Amino acid sequence: MRTLTPKVERIASYTALVGESAIWDRREEALLWVDIMGRKVLRTRPTSGETESWDFPEMTGFVQPADDGTLLVGQHDTILKFDPADGSRRLFTRLEASVSGNRTNDACCDVQGRLWLGTMPLPETGLKPVGKLFRIDSDGSITLIESGLTIPNGIAFSPDGRTVYWADTPLTPFQVWRARYDPETGMPGEKELFVKLPEGGGRPDGATVDASGCYWLAAVRGSQLLRYTPEGKLDLTVRLPVARPTKIAFGGSDMKTMFVTSLSDGLAPEEKGPLDGSLLALDLGIQGLPPTEFATPGVEGFAPA
Repeated sequence: MRTLTPKVERIASYTALVGESAIWDRREEALLWVDIMGRKVLRTRPTSGETESWDFPEMTGFVQPADDGTLLVGQHDTILKFDPADGSRRLFTRLEASVSGNRTNDACCDVQGRLWLGTMPLPETGLKPVGKLFRIDSDGSITLIESGLTIPNGIAFSPDGRTVYWADTPLTPFQVWRARYDPETGMPGEKELFVKLPEGGGRPDGATVDASGCYWLAAVRGSQLLRYTPEGKLDLTVRLPVARPTKIAFGGSDMKTMFVTSLSDGLAPEEKGPLDGSLLALDLGIQGLPPTEFATPGVEGFAPA
């Protein structure tokens, strides 16, 4: 296993309380991300560092580009369709009533453009296993995939779309699961253990998959990124100058720039550094995959090549 401490660049002046949900927007050639506790959706153009932000009434769990040019934005128990061009927003779908007291969290589209998302307890509820994993289809219909989770995270799909990964951040031992996935039906098979995180290496947070099929994980409380081969071997550790990295995304014109969100909220004084809460960029020369946009009926959008 190799360990790298690469040069990183802070590319936005904004400092997030809980930066999350980094995803590349090819239409705008910009990085979308959210500040969950700050209740914002942000869009940063890496070449200039220009960052636009939009406020929302509730904690913003995720942002996801759709193939009609809008953005899906996760609130507590609703998903909004938001158009940055004019600021308009409308209700897309509402999660089932049983998620009251929860909020949306990590999200990712499969190769067909269906949205997988997790819900987790609101801070005032306490950390209880009431989180759920859902699939949202293009018509807004909702399928429950798994319940009994606390903080579903690490959702990603293999390049061929036939393996899905996910984790539960606080569950010990810290681990990531995987399951065979049918892209036609949108249903996973039986989940199995994919990897256990190294002792003292942090907890599983946001994830992505590169062009070679390796699974990249932001190890929150570990100050690092972990790369696992499809066989589950930890082959690369990337050390970062932030205490709690939260999500990783590939982007840029060649999909070789790595973007990492981080948080600043709740850090002890001895933990906190000048870059915590920043959006970081680094280049290891590793090729990523363009993310699949959420599929809107009758619209032909971008999908991984």
